[in-house]
Amino acid sequence: MLRSPFFLQQQRKGKNGMTIEYRTDTGGITPDMLEGFFVGWPDTPGCGTHLRLLRQSSHVVLAVDSDRRQVAGFITAVSDGVLSAYIPLL
Repeated sequence: MLRSPFFLQQQRKGKNGMTIEYRTDTGGITPDMLEGFFVGWPDTPGCGTHLRLLRQSSHVVLAVDSDRRQVAGFITAVSDGVLSAYIPLL
């Protein structure tokens, strides 16, 4: 399994006062922090499966609401590490 060659952790305070932390690792993320995704999907993955999906992706960027300790957004990529990458769940 490939991993991002860098670790990004950056915080920004939005206009609404929410502090968002952008990070490229899943350390400290728990299934309960992933509530609210995949709403309306006919076959939704559970929060534990979602966490496994994030951990096993080649690359991941998470937007974490630091105040609420909730993941506010995510993007993953599956890559061969050489030429091609696929961004699923768009």
